[in-house]
Amino acid sequence: MQKVRLLICPLVSSDLRRAIRCVESALNQYENTLEHEVKVVINSKDESFVSDMTTYCLGKKIDFEVTISDGTASTGKNSVFDVFNNTDYTHLTQLDGDDIFYPTFLRHIERHLTKYPNTDVLSTIPCDSIFENSSENYKELKNGNYACLWGNNYVDFRDYLPFGRDPIVDNVSIPNYARLILFSKKASENFKYDSEVLVGEDLKIHFDFLWAHQHDELSYWFTTASDMWVRDTCSFGMQKKVSNHKVDGKHVILHNNDMFEKVKSHVLSKMYDFRTGPAEIPVDVAPMFLYYEDKVNFLNKII
Repeated sequence: MQKVRLLICPLVSSDLRRAIRCVESALNQYENTLEHEVKVVINSKDESFVSDMTTYCLGKKIDFEVTISDGTASTGKNSVFDVFNNTDYTHLTQLDGDDIFYPTFLRHIERHLTKYPNTDVLSTIPCDSIFENSSENYKELKNGNYACLWGNNYVDFRDYLPFGRDPIVDNVSIPNYARLILFSKKASENFKYDSEVLVGEDLKIHFDFLWAHQHDELSYWFTTASDMWVRDTCSFGMQKKVSNHKVDGKHVILHNNDMFEKVKSHVLSKMYDFRTGPAEIPVDVAPMFLYYEDKVNFLNKII
């Protein structure tokens, strides 16, 4: 079996405080034996941010690379692929700079690759999230935001992952089923995000990975491990900038009909409509390494 060497690339583009938080969470990993390195990819049109982030990385002696940005999420993610492809690391994990790695992230990566070493792409189905407003079962954090956190990784997602026709085939707009967090060289060298898809680039490449999985060109997995990372919806990220729309004074991500039609047309141009559903992707039911109260305590310290 090939020895796993993992490159962790926080992709940062704005919001210096959150970007530094993401990098520091990537460095704060425990209970794993994976050979790994953190390399920050700075992809931004904001010259002031690039300068500040460069200064931070140099001061902390953290490896980094500044890549050319056109302001789209796809170009940023493709630049991470390019950085990874120019190294001798075997696997890549990439997280947006406004999000947070749990300290058990690498422990889950190591566990999964030990059990399923041929994995080329791994996505997390559950998604812990931070919101500005409260809702049922949300936990208030010390900074006044609210966390919606999974308390168990032993979850049956069969009703969530349809078999056969995907709703997109029948003009039903859907979010991405899972968040892409791990790639092999086979995946990064042969697939790219579409820079013309400004909202929904992850969904489009999901169907590319599904098609390749069906044709035995790569091994695509989902995992139920919620204690890998946290999405911070309170930031002003690229997709909010692209949507450029406010509701009650706050920026939101809008459904984009043009992007939806582009993704749908792409799917139907290469896949059988009756095999577009995600149920063919195997699901790794993961143990819980960081429990609910541990998550809350961690977030209150890092947020």
